[in-house]
Amino acid sequence: MAQQGQQGQGCLVAVVRPVVVAVVVPLRLLWELVLLVARGIGWVVDKVLLWPLRLLWRYVLRPLLKWLVVMPLRWLWRYVLEPVLGFLWNYVLEPAWNGMAAVARGFGKVVAWLGYHLVAVPLRALWHWVLVPLGKAFYHGLWRPVLFPVLRALWLAFRWAWRIGGRIWRFTVLAPCRWVRRSVWWPVKAEIRRVAREVRRTLFG
Repeated sequence: MAQQGQQGQGCLVAVVRPVVVAVVVPLRLLWELVLLVARGIGWVVDKVLLWPLRLLWRYVLRPLLKWLVVMPLRWLWRYVLEPVLGFLWNYVLEPAWNGMAAVARGFGKVVAWLGYHLVAVPLRALWHWVLVPLGKAFYHGLWRPVLFPVLRALWLAFRWAWRIGGRIWRFTVLAPCRWVRRSVWWPVKAEIRRVAREVRRTLFG
């Protein structure tokens, strides 16, 4: 039995080994070749293209950008624009702003003065010298001796009419309605229910 197993394994190895040699080994060699070519291409790209570009940026473009763009702009800002803007702000814009603020404050004061003397003072005088005396005169001369007694009499007459009307309503409407409900409607309703029960009992048992 052991010999038969070893013979079977030997046959399997004999079948698989040519397949491995014919397929796996060439694929592995091809993969290694691809990796080698990729590394070579990367090295060539780095040394032939990227390295010169890095040198060009480090030793040519960056110094040129610094000395031809950054430094002139910095010098222009420091020695031209900043002094000019400072001069404009200190001697033109800030005085103009302060002047506009002063004009606005003066205009506000003028508007407030005009509003006080043209609106508040006349309204206060109108209230003190016209409306209050008219109100007092109306209260003492017309309200107390005339309007108040008339309105009080009208109110009392309304209350009396309301009470009389309520009594008339109760005796002429509510009392008959209650009598009809108790004496007519409830008996008729009870009789209708009794007849309906008798008919239902006769028909359905």
